[in-house]
Amino acid sequence: MSKLVAAARKIVPAGVKDRVGEALRTLAPERLLPGLVRRYCVGHGLEVGAGPNPYTDPSRTEYLDKHTDNAHGTRRADMVGDAAGIPRPDGSFDYLLSSHCLEHHPDTIRTLNEWARVIKPGGILFLILPHADRTFDRHREKTSLEHHIRDFETLEGDEDRSHVAEAEAGMRKLEDLEAMEALHRHTWGADFWDWDHRFANDAFHYHVWTQDEIVRLLQHLKFRILFVEEAVRERMDSFVVVARKG
Repeated sequence: MSKLVAAARKIVPAGVKDRVGEALRTLAPERLLPGLVRRYCVGHGLEVGAGPNPYTDPSRTEYLDKHTDNAHGTRRADMVGDAAGIPRPDGSFDYLLSSHCLEHHPDTIRTLNEWARVIKPGGILFLILPHADRTFDRHREKTSLEHHIRDFETLEGDEDRSHVAEAEAGMRKLEDLEAMEALHRHTWGADFWDWDHRFANDAFHYHVWTQDEIVRLLQHLKFRILFVEEAVRERMDSFVVVARKG
């Protein structure tokens, strides 16, 4: 285990952001993501939910976003729509990068299958995802592979409110709940507990994970894992998994 990972795992929930940030600045002075993007995102690709600050080169990347006008929207999206239904033919892209988007989809396997569809054989899936232990999901149970499979077999439609009670119970335990509520109101102009607003804007985390659950899920879907990092200096709430379409 690297010193960086070991340090991140020792962080307690209280004051988590400041302390993780300090540890990462000390042990990993160089930013991780730009080098990884240069290494793996080669050719013509797609970035899903890029927001105002894409990670990829716009000269060879298309951008897809469903909510281009909300607080985290992609202002100049090439495609406007849901990432579980991409309007491009099979094998259109050499790579697909997504940051903090997959957790907003109720049917994770359906979404990943769609992403795999538009990636060429041997192409790259580059995921930056929230690490459950370093976000407001830290009191929620990690989502198992079996749960994802059950969702894939049973869900119909795009909205699934079966996670609301479990999510609220976890959020009510947050040590910094008042700060989280204030930040949400400032960012979204809505109450933290306004579930209708969250679902309308896809501002709800259906599933909760660390890199371990995502690696297991991608292997189930026949992706080959190329790179995993549990803690990212410039996104201290995140982990990274890079995989190749089998």
